[in-house]
Formats: sequence, structure tokens, C-alpha cells
Amino acid sequence: MNTLQVDKLLPQQLLYSRIFSVVITDLSGAYLYVNKLFQENFTFVSDKLIGNHFSATVFNKDVSYCNEAAKFSIKDPTQAVGITVRKALSNNDYNWTQWEIKCLLNEHNQPYGFVCVGFDITNKDRYQQSIDESNKSISEPSIKMNHSQYVSLIKNIPGTIFRRLNDTTNSIVFISSEIFKLTGYTTAHFLLNRTNGFDRLILEEDRAIVKSSISKAIVSFEPYEISYRIKHKDGQIKWVCERGQFVNDNNAEAYIDGSIFDITAQINNQYELAKSKLEIKRLSLIAESTNNPVIITDANENIIWINQAVTTITGYSSMELIGKKMGFTIQENNNEPSIHKKFQDHIITKTSFKEEINSTSKNGQLFCLEIDCNPLHDDDGNYLGFMCIGNDITNRKNLQNNQAELLQRLTLATDSAKIGIWEINLSNKQVIWDATMFDIFGFNRNANDTPFQIWKKQIHPDDKSMVFRIVSDLTTGKKGIVTIIFRINTNKGLVRFVEAHAIVRKSSMGKVMQLIGTARNVTDEVLVQEKLKQQNATLRDIAFIQSHEIRRPLANILGVIEVLNNNKTIANQDILEHLIQSANELDIQIRSIVQKTNKLEGVVSVV
Repeated sequence: MNTLQVDKLLPQQLLYSRIFSVVITDLSGAYLYVNKLFQENFTFVSDKLIGNHFSATVFNKDVSYCNEAAKFSIKDPTQAVGITVRKALSNNDYNWTQWEIKCLLNEHNQPYGFVCVGFDITNKDRYQQSIDESNKSISEPSIKMNHSQYVSLIKNIPGTIFRRLNDTTNSIVFISSEIFKLTGYTTAHFLLNRTNGFDRLILEEDRAIVKSSISKAIVSFEPYEISYRIKHKDGQIKWVCERGQFVNDNNAEAYIDGSIFDITAQINNQYELAKSKLEIKRLSLIAESTNNPVIITDANENIIWINQAVTTITGYSSMELIGKKMGFTIQENNNEPSIHKKFQDHIITKTSFKEEINSTSKNGQLFCLEIDCNPLHDDDGNYLGFMCIGNDITNRKNLQNNQAELLQRLTLATDSAKIGIWEINLSNKQVIWDATMFDIFGFNRNANDTPFQIWKKQIHPDDKSMVFRIVSDLTTGKKGIVTIIFRINTNKGLVRFVEAHAIVRKSSMGKVMQLIGTARNVTDEVLVQEKLKQQNATLRDIAFIQSHEIRRPLANILGVIEVLNNNKTIANQDILEHLIQSANELDIQIRSIVQKTNKLEGVVSVV
């Protein structure tokens, strides 16, 4: 205490206060000084608390709050930190104390301890009794403070101290210099504007409740505490906490003594905390209700939270997954080694990644996930863990595999049949050909002309009007599917016959969006058909000659034989009969040729 020179550091009015508990500790929390009021409250701990640790006087669950407040105070020694904690009592009970903690600096501006001013907020009757006892104690000559001690008191209290007269305007007769930091106005400003200098800084919507709270405290002779907003000189809005007590000394004027503390940071922290809790609740609801699996890990990549979608997909309950390493269900055998290594590398380097992975459910079923993993950090940049959001793409992958297999079969079929595939996108006028289409038109895929230019230029002149008309019917929606055969000129001067099939794809509104089709070189087939037609025509001519031209002279011969047979002019009857038999056989053969000719006429007419 001699080393600290407490009597110079703090005024006697505060040292011997019966209202405020005053303690000074070193940086470790050991008591260097306690005032009489505080010592009396903790005689059950020690007759002399000096050297004892503050944790012996604080409820054990609140010790951590005191430690955090001390850390904040060291970070910014210019600001006092306010906390409310429970003090331990001899009967294992506790009372509530509101503390203002401020860091003490030595001549080198290095922290060496903390000064703490506490106020018991458990029992107001006890508070009033303390005031009466304090007033009696202060009247004793032994604890009167000199001016320097008074100045030291005002300087070290982490807030503004004031005295107001209990008149109609609550005129300010004293206010400490800390008011400048709080409002931007000097002490002189308020003393020169005693009646409204401070009150006009209070936001208009808060003035009524401030006035009402003070009036009630005066009537009831009880201390008051009220939080409200003021407007700083620079325009910023601050939250303050005002505490005061009405004093009515029969030998002097009645007045109000009190203090005002800046609690903007605490209010903002509470607001941010409430906002953060609301945001966390909202995100939690979203994460819980989404069909996408969500996993959150700690800094060691151990799973600490999952949503229901994870259980649905994997078959594992939360109890089975909590504590497991992230990705433990990923099967290395079902993934490319590079993917498994990439996954591990991102975990080690704590970097974001997106990947498609194969995994296995509890019952051994394979599924595929598209995962988006991001590291989590707090406001100070400390790594907290990973959050992974997945998308079950098993059905999509199966469909893609089926489509790929189907495409392979289709490609094999079209290649074997030398069928070209084409597509026209009407929205951007783009024409797409496969390699077979270029082969059909006799061009290389690296040709300078576009597929549309090649198609338009190589169509045979005699077929252009027919082809363009059919394409127009398709694009306007008059037709939905067509099959045509037209001629083209290849770049080598050859004429080819092309058979094309086309279908129309429309939008939901019925607008034609796309033409899709196939093309095949049918030149050889067309030439074969033409050759067959020519052969059939020749056969018809031969048949006609055989069935008509030859039968006429045969009819004449049969007539002569009949005349000769009737007139008995031929003596050798055997020769005549042989002649008749030969003529009849020839007639039968000619009739057979006529029947076959009629059948040939029917076949040719159908073709």
C-alpha cells in the first residue's frame, strides 16, 4: 500500500466509502489494496485480503468474465470496462455487484495493475443504509480529503461525476472533466449552461423517461439507474448509463450526486450479439431444412454438427458421425487417387475447394456428392474448422453414364451406317455438323466455309427450290418431320444423292427453336434403282415382242394347219399331226410368256 501510495492514487472519500467497494490488483489478479467496505464483506476469506487472489471473492462461474474484462482493459487503458458478476459469500450464496474496471499505467505507460470500483445491486435497502453510514463517516475529520486527493479521485473514476441541485431545472453545479470525452464539450460549457447544457444533448425521445426516472428516485429517496442516448458534438449517437442518488441534508441544499458512463460499446456488442444469434438461428434453420447435406467441423476437422440431410444420404445418425474425421466415408478405391490427395491437401492447407467425390453409405451403397468446402475463421482470423455443403448428384451421374453409353452405341451405329448428324439452332443461326456430314459433302472439317455455307452452295441447282421450301415449312412450324432426297455437287465435281430426315424442337410456347436431323449418301442405291428400272423396261419390251409379235405368225400357221386338216390335202397324216402338236406346244409357251409379262407389269407399276 505504501508502494502504491493509494492515498494519492484515490481520494479518501472513495477509500473509506460505504457505498462503493474499491480494490486494486496486480496484473495476475492478486489484491494490492482493498477498502474497508470490501474487507468487511470478505472477512471469512481472510482478515487481510492483501495477497489473496480475486477469484476467492468472486463466484467461481464468473471468474472468467473478470479475466476477459481485464484483457479488454489492457487493450485500451483509456476506457473503463463494466461488468456485473456475483460475489461469493460465506454461506455459499452470492450477491450481484456491478464493477467498473480500469487498467493502471506506470510512468512508462506500461500496465501494472487494475483499479476496480464496485457497487452492490442486490439489495437497495442495504444500499440506502450504506449511504447513511457513509455520510456519518465522511463527517469525521479523519477521512476528509484534500484537493489533490479529490482531483485524483475524479481523474481515476472511469466515468463522469456530477452534482445537480434539486431545483426546477436540476442545475449542474459540478461535473468532472471526463465529460469532454463523453460529449465533446468542456466542463466550462456545462457550468456556463447549468440549466440545459446537458439535458439538451439527450435525444428528444429519451428525455421523458430520464426525467421520470429521476423524479421517482427523488420522491422515493432511492438510487436510480437509467440508460439513454445522447448526441456527441461531432454528431454521433452514444449510449450512456446514469446512476445517481438524491441527498437531502437539512443543513444544506438538496442535490443529486451521480455518475455517467459510456456504454455504447456494450450496447453495440449486445446488438451485434443479438444480431449474430438471430443470424445463427436463421442459418441453422436454413441448414436444417435444406435437402443438401451440411457438415461443420472443429479446428481438428472432427465433425461437430450435421443436418438431417446427411443422415438421410449416408444412413449414419448424428451420434455416429459427431467426433469422426471429415470425409471418413470417402472410399479411396472409388475415387481417383488425385482426387483423394487433393482432398487431403486442402484439409492440411485450410483452403476452399469444390470437388465431385464418391462415398459409401452405412449399408454399403455407393453415392456421388458434389461438395463445396470452406474454412471458417473468427473475427481475429483464427481457424475454427470447415463447413461443407454437399449436393447429391448420384442420379445425375447415373443419367450421364447412361447417356454416354447410349451416345457410344448411337455413334457406333451412325458410323457403321455412315449416317451424318446435323443440328440448326434458330436462335443464334448456328449449324453444327459431325465428321460424317463433311464427308458426305466432300469437305474437310477444317474447311474455311461454315457448314451452312457449304450446304447452301453445294445443293444441286435443280433441287434448291424444293429443299428451301421444305426447310421453310420446318422453321415456320408448318411441318414437324420430313424425309427428302436431293442432289448435291461435291467439291470434286461429283453428283451425289442425299437422303435427309429432319424433326422440329419447339419451346413451351410453341416456337420453333431447333432443327435436328440425319443425312446419308444414297447415290449407289439411287443408281441401282435406276438401273433396275431400265432393266425392267427392257424386259417388258422383250416380253411384249414375244407375247404379241411372235403369236401373230403362230396364229396364221395354226389357221393354215386347220384348213389343210379339214380339206384332207396332206397325204401323210403323221406329219400333219406332228405339225399340229408342235404348233400347240409353241402356243402354250407363248401364253406362259404373256402371263409372266402381265405379272412383270404389275411389279414394275408398284415400284
